[in-house]
Amino acid sequence: MLGLFPKVSVSECHNFRICDFCYCQEPVERMRRFTGALLGRWGAAQCGAVPFQAHRTLLPLMNRVRCFSMVSSAYEGSSPASSSNIGAPHAVPKTNVSAVSTEHDVSITDGNGDCVEVTPLNSFEELRDAPRWLAEGLRTLKYPSTTDIQKFTIPLLAEGHDAIGLAPTGSGKTVAFAVPALAGFKPNPDGTPSVLVLAPTRELVQQTTKVFQNLGCGQVRVCEAYGGAPRDLQARRLRNGCDVLVACPGRLKDFLDGGEVSLRNLSFLVFDEADRLLDMGFQVHLDEIMAYLDSASHPQTMMWSATWPESVQEMVRKYLSDDRVLIRAGTAGAGLQVNEHIKQELIFCRTFTERIEKLGLLVEDGTIDDNSDKLIIFVERQADTENTARAFSHRLGIDTRYVGAIHGGLSQRQRDRVMSMFKNNQIRLLVATDVASRGLDIPDVTCVVNFQAPKTIDSYCHRIGRTGRAGRTGTAYTFLSEEDGGLATELVNYLTRCRVTVPNELMQLAENHQHRMQQQRRRFRRADRGDSSRRESNSGFGRRRSDRGDSREFAPRRPNSRKLDDDLPSTLDW
Repeated sequence: MLGLFPKVSVSECHNFRICDFCYCQEPVERMRRFTGALLGRWGAAQCGAVPFQAHRTLLPLMNRVRCFSMVSSAYEGSSPASSSNIGAPHAVPKTNVSAVSTEHDVSITDGNGDCVEVTPLNSFEELRDAPRWLAEGLRTLKYPSTTDIQKFTIPLLAEGHDAIGLAPTGSGKTVAFAVPALAGFKPNPDGTPSVLVLAPTRELVQQTTKVFQNLGCGQVRVCEAYGGAPRDLQARRLRNGCDVLVACPGRLKDFLDGGEVSLRNLSFLVFDEADRLLDMGFQVHLDEIMAYLDSASHPQTMMWSATWPESVQEMVRKYLSDDRVLIRAGTAGAGLQVNEHIKQELIFCRTFTERIEKLGLLVEDGTIDDNSDKLIIFVERQADTENTARAFSHRLGIDTRYVGAIHGGLSQRQRDRVMSMFKNNQIRLLVATDVASRGLDIPDVTCVVNFQAPKTIDSYCHRIGRTGRAGRTGTAYTFLSEEDGGLATELVNYLTRCRVTVPNELMQLAENHQHRMQQQRRRFRRADRGDSSRRESNSGFGRRRSDRGDSREFAPRRPNSRKLDDDLPSTLDW
């Protein structure tokens, strides 16, 4: 490749890295962008003047990455000869994010799709001008280092940008927005909130509240607002003064209408899991909440989402300023993704008893260590939580008191009690519905079991995302049967994107489901054609002329001696 560009030395080439910072579907366009940037860097040519030989040489490389950009060395303005200064003590270089995105799998672009320069935060000890209590809170939590998403999100928010974060579960996004929100925190004299975090579920509200409380070290008044808990108690705490408010949209709208809280002095706003907020139908509530903000001042706004549909993009255009940046972790937003630390296993069985037996064997042979591993078993229906918990505890010969169950039918107090016992290791096995599949952050969950497979790939992704969090490893087992054909096709595509070997049984299950769907569609089409022909032959105003080319009028209808039931279409026709 270097032979095509004689002006480039090997040492200079080493100071460049490849960045996957945007999406380009056409291979030729990817190639032209890459070669154009490459040649333009050394003044050799523009995009339209790339030699044909270079196109042929780089084409295989283009098909492996969506879009490329060659960027300068990590040290702005440094020459190849000075690259040895990278290890100099106390040196914090200003890095073009595209130069490190290959290492950290994070890309940052502005509204025009151009790369944004930012100084990465490699550890929390590098925080400058942070309150002493915040630094103490970070030391108490003993975070070993910043995650990839935190390295760039915290500095960008500290500079005052509005931001959109696309990141998978377990990437450390809560700390990524909590630290800059508290670093620039100033309490309002009237006791109204300075920071507002909107979340879709009660569990996520509680989890986020805990993070702010731990980081605040008692110096910040953190309140929460969500349904299913006593309203009067939450309102009384808000009236006593609140610095950080974490809330579900429904309960917050209730408090705003009742005058228990005001957002007129809000300075920092976060939409956590924006895609989930829209999926749960909170769009109207969000518009009404935003109407309570002071129109003269725009709070700094951060929005997080695991996916990037048009509805979320419209939400970004509506609520965020034009001076916004897009922070993308890996291929988040291009499709569902789970971090690489999760091992996914599929088990094929038919009956409930067979599933209990196979799950018991995983424990008995040591694959799942019931003495040290924390295990979440997901089922589809509320009634199945108690049944599965009893059957599994009976299979292992353990007391049912050490097996917890959580579902939407429990009161908030009951759910909080079960989750507290699970976090404190009083119970090590939790049977749950999808109420626990999203937003809960329990770092030491080592294993997840989809005892009953979910109906959608989105639910599958968020279920197994309860393990393998914060850089830890985890395993996800999924039981499948013939009833799960609707998930099979999406699961094949998902596992392929995750570079996981797809079992032959899953491929066969997907093919069988597709075949059944094709047969069903053909039956529906035949039924539609049959119904259409019957409508055409009877216009409602007597008999029509024949469509067979016969010019004769139909003879008057003769009495029909058949039974009435014979005129009805058979079930096979439908």
